[in-house]
Amino acid sequence: MPHDKRLVTIVYPDEQVHLFCKRILERQGFDVKCFTASAQIPQLIHTWKPDLVLTGIRLPEKDGFEVLRSSHTVDPFLPVIAITTHASIPGAIKFLKDGGANYLAIPFSADQLSEAVTEAFKDFRPKSSLDGDLGALPGSLDSIVGNSRCVLDLKRILTKVAGSDINVLIRGETGSGKELVAQAIHEISRRASRPFLPVDCASLPPTLLESELFGYQRGAFTGADKSRCGLFEAANGGTMFLDEIGELDTSTQSSLFRVLQEGKIRHIGGRRDTPINVRVLAATNRNLEQGIKEGTFRAELYFRLKVVTISLPPLRDRREDIPLLSNYFFGLFKKTHGRQDLTGLDSSFIAALLDYQWPGNVRELKNMIEEAVVLSDGTALTRSDVPESLKILMEADRPGLEDQRQVTEYSHARDLILDSFDRKYFQRLLALYGGNLSEAARKSGLGRKTLYSRLRRIGILPVNFSARE
Repeated sequence: MPHDKRLVTIVYPDEQVHLFCKRILERQGFDVKCFTASAQIPQLIHTWKPDLVLTGIRLPEKDGFEVLRSSHTVDPFLPVIAITTHASIPGAIKFLKDGGANYLAIPFSADQLSEAVTEAFKDFRPKSSLDGDLGALPGSLDSIVGNSRCVLDLKRILTKVAGSDINVLIRGETGSGKELVAQAIHEISRRASRPFLPVDCASLPPTLLESELFGYQRGAFTGADKSRCGLFEAANGGTMFLDEIGELDTSTQSSLFRVLQEGKIRHIGGRRDTPINVRVLAATNRNLEQGIKEGTFRAELYFRLKVVTISLPPLRDRREDIPLLSNYFFGLFKKTHGRQDLTGLDSSFIAALLDYQWPGNVRELKNMIEEAVVLSDGTALTRSDVPESLKILMEADRPGLEDQRQVTEYSHARDLILDSFDRKYFQRLLALYGGNLSEAARKSGLGRKTLYSRLRRIGILPVNFSARE
């Protein structure tokens, strides 16, 4: 919800703390909203979009660490300050390590509060040292296809991240588009005119990977008959994307940390350091936190890489984007493979795609559309053009209540099932009628206004199902 003044949200169980902070901050020109409970904070942050959050660490429902995680899911640059007691200082230190902007120990003064808030805005928001504002960034995010809420939120975060040289860790399942997101960040950043170099950390053995990254001097090892620059030097001034960062061995991790820490590289077998200016984006589908516990991933590199973390949703969590993605890939492959005889996607084809869980995510969808375009004998893609191998998986993929592995509160479980039913029903309905709301309302027996209200509640946009060539 837009607001003219900067908005500060306070989450703390003691109303006296509310009154004290509210009085001080309102004098400084802030809008202030106070809450004693934390259960609804993720929704409130998404709705109100505050500029700063003050939260207790020990709260009746969600603790301060959950508030921090929820805040940074909505906006990785949102400063969150902890309010704590002197007895909880160790918790406050952990809060800072997890990405908190600062902490205030009760009792704190008006000056301490003002200073913490001022420093949070100065240190935690993207720096403007790159000349101009974010609106002046080059490029666009057209390569990120989708109109779902999570994709729109992702684009907003990418725009903010691109205006800084901050390191970013991109997390997501295989096929969810991690490299695409990394390239999009580069292309709308001020490094866009410089190189973008992707490196698959899992594709090379450790010794070869280090020589590729850092370069080597003549005679450094058998076969090094001449000196060679590494990828960091080749990417100088630009962006390096380290995919599958979790596959690095600990020795290479140490070397990479030194480069990120000092901004210098040293050739293997060399004695001199060479300054470099490279932005590093990294990606993984592994649990790096578990790797730290097991000793397979170095904590210092982890914290250096994850200044901002971007988590990509799997395709099954943004099904409303499937029609849009399908039409996008259809247009792409129709041109690539010279299938100008194909006129579009039949509603039965889209309905079939909406029934599948897509474990391979967008990559799997893309490959399937390409196969269908190449092999189709008709003038439009229909359900019969879905590859047989995928039809078998679709049938096996149909979930039932017997698959439920956990028992939760009745009303919550019922709501989940009803939401899932509504989402699948309305997606298939809109796919069948090409996004025509009036026809869909008539077929469903719902009033047009009622149908529109239900679609809004579950985040489905009828325009995503409009027929496209």
